[in-house]
Amino acid sequence: MRSPVSPARRAWLPTVTCGLLATLAVAGCGPHKTASSQTAATTHTAPASTPAPPSPTPSATPTCATRVAPGFPCAMRERIAAARHYANHLPGTIGIVLHDRVTGATWHNAHAGTLQPAASTIKLAMMTDLLLRNRAGQIHLTPADRAAMFQALYTSNDDDATYLWNRYEDASFMDRVRAFGMHSTRFTNSAFWGNVDTTARDLDNLINYVLTKTPPHIRGYLVHRLQHVSALDQQWGVWGAGPANHPGNKDGWEQDPDGFGVWITNTVGFAGPNQQYTLAITYNMGGFGENGNTGFKFGTNKLTQIAAMLFQGHHTGTPHPLPSAVP
Repeated sequence: MRSPVSPARRAWLPTVTCGLLATLAVAGCGPHKTASSQTAATTHTAPASTPAPPSPTPSATPTCATRVAPGFPCAMRERIAAARHYANHLPGTIGIVLHDRVTGATWHNAHAGTLQPAASTIKLAMMTDLLLRNRAGQIHLTPADRAAMFQALYTSNDDDATYLWNRYEDASFMDRVRAFGMHSTRFTNSAFWGNVDTTARDLDNLINYVLTKTPPHIRGYLVHRLQHVSALDQQWGVWGAGPANHPGNKDGWEQDPDGFGVWITNTVGFAGPNQQYTLAITYNMGGFGENGNTGFKFGTNKLTQIAAMLFQGHHTGTPHPLPSAVP
């Protein structure tokens, strides 16, 4: 998290079968009808000694009711179309990237490359960086450091993240995260984890780097940690995929300016067997400038519903995270 005063989920994934999206009220798939099944019988009658030729077998090739995300199976394409429609009616600016690690298909919306405050999602990049450098012998993480890493991911504790930043990080952090695919990510002013802008595309590149390019023991640690985050403030966003999909996520939020202003809610993570799908969402609510938590509640719920629509095919219950569960 990023507190208001500090800087800074079996209805499993769809297959090609049709009819999975009734709950989304999105038109389903259907077989093509051949001309023989649509036209009236001919008036010509064959001689009795000559049997009529058999009618062609109707085609079973499915069609989709949407042109969105052509690289995905039909049912997922229709879920994506419904989620896109939902997101398009939200206030503010929302960036979304969905990636299938098995097929390589990717869908993103128009704001996937828009820079937004990263908030605490950048902590995932920092923990990845520290683990890789420790493995290379460039730094030597102590038991206290590892305890701070746990809290920075489990409850998104800002103080623990700052402790680790002050011990091991500086402006060179931004050079290292380029290797994670975070090519647009940048500091907004001084070099500090809480002063970072990023994009949904960069966050999706980050989680895919974690899942595909980190050494097995580092990947295993991060996957486990993201699948076991605190119910106090981290079980929303990608978590909306539902328990049958074994999600894991790193969430982040903040108010700009601190404590009184526009709310930011972000989420990045994975869902599905063997973390098949990755999802990153950045959301700047724009008009929710306030001295209160209404924007936080709104944003965390909307990101959760988008994940539920994509991975469960329907809306889910409203999450109730606490914006100030930790410092």
